[in-house]
Amino acid sequence: MAATFLGLNTTKSGLNYYQAAINTTAHNVSNAETKGYSRQTVTSKASNALRLGNSAGMQGTGVTLTGVEQIRNPYYDVKYWNNNSLKGEYGSKYDYSYEIENYFNEMNSATGYTTLLTNIQNSMKDLADDPSSTTTRVQYVNDFQSYTELFNEIANNLQNTQKSLNDELVVRVGEINSIAKEIFTLNDQIINIELRDGNANDLRDQRLLLVDQLSELVNVTTEETPILAEDGHDSGATRFTVWINGELLLDDLQCRQLMEVPRDEKVNATDVDGLYELAWRNNDGTAGDEFSISSPTLTGKIAGLVAVRDGNNNHGFVGKSVDAGVDAKGVYVKMETDKAFTLNSLNVAEEGKIRIHDTDYYYDDFEAEYDNATGEITGYTFHNLRVLSADGKTQVPADASKIKTGVTAKVGNNVNFEGVPYYMSKLNEFVRTFSRHINDICVSGVDADGNQGLDMLNTLDVNGNSYNLSATTGDTSFNSKGVSYYRLTVLNWDIHDEIMKDPNKVVVSDARAIEQGNIENCDLLKQIQESFTDSSIFKQGSPSQYLESIISTLGVQTNKCKVSSEHQDNIVYSINYQRLSESSVDSNEEAASLIVQRNGYNLSCKVMSVLDEIYDKLINGTGV
Repeated sequence: MAATFLGLNTTKSGLNYYQAAINTTAHNVSNAETKGYSRQTVTSKASNALRLGNSAGMQGTGVTLTGVEQIRNPYYDVKYWNNNSLKGEYGSKYDYSYEIENYFNEMNSATGYTTLLTNIQNSMKDLADDPSSTTTRVQYVNDFQSYTELFNEIANNLQNTQKSLNDELVVRVGEINSIAKEIFTLNDQIINIELRDGNANDLRDQRLLLVDQLSELVNVTTEETPILAEDGHDSGATRFTVWINGELLLDDLQCRQLMEVPRDEKVNATDVDGLYELAWRNNDGTAGDEFSISSPTLTGKIAGLVAVRDGNNNHGFVGKSVDAGVDAKGVYVKMETDKAFTLNSLNVAEEGKIRIHDTDYYYDDFEAEYDNATGEITGYTFHNLRVLSADGKTQVPADASKIKTGVTAKVGNNVNFEGVPYYMSKLNEFVRTFSRHINDICVSGVDADGNQGLDMLNTLDVNGNSYNLSATTGDTSFNSKGVSYYRLTVLNWDIHDEIMKDPNKVVVSDARAIEQGNIENCDLLKQIQESFTDSSIFKQGSPSQYLESIISTLGVQTNKCKVSSEHQDNIVYSINYQRLSESSVDSNEEAASLIVQRNGYNLSCKVMSVLDEIYDKLINGTGV
């Protein structure tokens, strides 16, 4: 049976409810512009009713507050995180591809390729008019050197970009670690509050805002599961777990940290020193398990940075091991690859690391056999293989009997993007192919002193002397540390040191013309001049057409990244708009709710006033 003063308690519950609702609305309005804040609402249910009697039914007892909940849709959070990662990836790719494109656009500047080519052609004309003049010879050599220096400059800029990418990777890893620590701290605070039946909505908003930031750096997945009490019932708190690219980053018990690990060996011959891989940090500060930055599932800014830094357009050096043994240099492995590498296009580091199946082996040098007519490499032998010792600090000779054959062998990874290594490789192919063509012409002639011509386009060895590259023209194999056009790269491309010192070493005629006393004959100089327009040197056509094909490829890629970045920006904006349409604070809605709550509160006060009059009459105005 209902108590005499039940009405007061019932009305009090209504006042409490509307007071809580008004306070929550005030909290919403106060945080209308707070980034990451989710609108909150008071939830309630009817209080347990009282039985009035066998025939009178049940009497309501008011309202019970069940909590203050966030209005948030997890579906939109997941969509936002997935697309925000792609936005970060495409944004990084576009920014750095645009930077690389600007380097190549310098070829069209006032001091670029066309101007330098015109200067060379003019100096060739002057030299042909007066081949015995020291002045015209010096001008010809200097103009040719300016031509090679343009390519040196572009290559150095590409290396600077690669270094910048590597440096930014360090910064982004630091951001991931910092965000992980903040989320871990919030996890602890949220669990402590909710285990005591508290409300941690605002901390939850802060946590999900951090996940938003994390998703731009790397692809994120989360899971929230109930924490059970000792007796098995729901404790009210939850366990929040975060993974990046499928690997655990943190939960309620641990917060893992990433660290940069410098590569101990180069992958590509033109890579800058000190490029980083990523690994999970052990408790003692050492590197633990690898975090694969070349994983095809990785997205976010980290993936974009790595793609441009390491991108080889899926032309990585991969094949299979076919034989292993011991020779005079130590343990070796022979391998073959189905990739159509040539001596001119090969960009594998002269000494480095090769992975055979699942084991890394360090090599001192490698030898390649190739078809002299086509230049296509048919086989490779990597020499003096070593492995890391048990303590991981020193290298010890490999055991030839343990090297598996018939399995995958590779140097580096296939990265399906046209990044710095790809364009370095294309430029290497240009300077090697063009140099061989020019040098073949030069060595077929004689200089002003009647001596056989030198390889005009060359580079220096460790002793500061230019190589005798033409001596390798008939070879069918080369060693990575021996004399060959493999030693020539876009970074070290230059004029033969003896030609720079003595302009008489410049070749303009063949030996027969000199023997006949025709010192004005300039047939070879004419052939060199025609080389700049010879469409048979490259598959793409003339040297200019080859370079135009590189620039065209780069332009298409940059535009593709730009379109993808803008498209992804629009998608993220649209998803976030949908998300905010549910979770953000709408001032008009809150104003309308405030009116409803005020009216409800006023009406409860009116009921309380009426009950006060009734009880006053009952107690003070009724005689006994």
